[in-house]
Amino acid sequence: MTGTLILTKQCNLRCRYCFETHENVFMTEETALAAVDLLTGDDQPQGGISFFGGEPLLRKELIYRCVERVRTLYPAKQFTYNMTTNGLLLDEEFLTFARDNAIKIALSHDGLMSRVNRLYPDGRDCLALLDEKLALLMHYQPNTFIMATLSADYVEQAAESVISLYEKGISQVNLALDSRPEAGWDDDSMDELGRQLRLIADYVFAAFREGKQISFNGFDEKIRSITQQKSCHVCHLGYRKLYIDWDGAIYPCIQFGGLAAFCIGDVTTGIDEETRKSIHRRSLVKPSFCGDCALKERCVNDCACLNYQQCGDMGEVSPEQCAFQRVLIETADELARRMIEQDEEQFIKRYLK
Repeated sequence: MTGTLILTKQCNLRCRYCFETHENVFMTEETALAAVDLLTGDDQPQGGISFFGGEPLLRKELIYRCVERVRTLYPAKQFTYNMTTNGLLLDEEFLTFARDNAIKIALSHDGLMSRVNRLYPDGRDCLALLDEKLALLMHYQPNTFIMATLSADYVEQAAESVISLYEKGISQVNLALDSRPEAGWDDDSMDELGRQLRLIADYVFAAFREGKQISFNGFDEKIRSITQQKSCHVCHLGYRKLYIDWDGAIYPCIQFGGLAAFCIGDVTTGIDEETRKSIHRRSLVKPSFCGDCALKERCVNDCACLNYQQCGDMGEVSPEQCAFQRVLIETADELARRMIEQDEEQFIKRYLK
């Protein structure tokens, strides 16, 4: 069991596709430490905390306190730390702390698309400072994981933007769609998305041919779903992860934050097991939309929180998500075929072992 702590809903950016409300609310130290105790106080030998927001680096001191709590009271516990950040508040002090305490940092960065999507409240873009912070982060964590978001309005910039990140030395990129209901995906933008994914696949293949190790998460997951019989996604809603909101309320996923019907407890009273089990059972209903689709076992159709965000129903899949998954699988399979023909031994080392 791991827990994600929503340290604040406030942020120093106003990204065009953000689903957050940017409320001026902050998790108190009392709530944060109670959350740490909840996550570490069981009999399991290991656990983990993810720091999230809003922008979690607005609460650096609280991150320090949480890690200190685990280190002081639970020294024998095998604990992992993660954080997702826009990176603009990273500095040498925090990165040294992160290195010393093995906090893995995932950076939100849209490549060149950051110019139009990742904006300060006054409308200015943050790309120059973001790239500066990226270089600093890579000095401390060379295998930095990049989380990019693609909006329908700028889909034609997807490949160029992802490739620009690889050219900066990044080796791992995940590309997610702007999944808000009002995002505006249609047949034309989905067709263009397919073209952009093929351009990214060409770049990944060229790197493979040259013996370079770069990862495009979407392709790698789909390929391993065949080579390792490994599911691309299994939704253990409410059991694998807990999302602890700024006020201490506990939800099975971040997409359900603030929705009373999905609250499964709080950090002071613990988890209501009956509510958790009930929500989990509801999430197990497979979408009728998928029917006998040959690709459904390699898809994220069981992601209850994504389905709820897009459709208002955990058991339904949006047409745009279906189209995205289909073109992602098709492109990944074609990439795998090219890799095998180029160097089967290297392909086996990468995807079977």
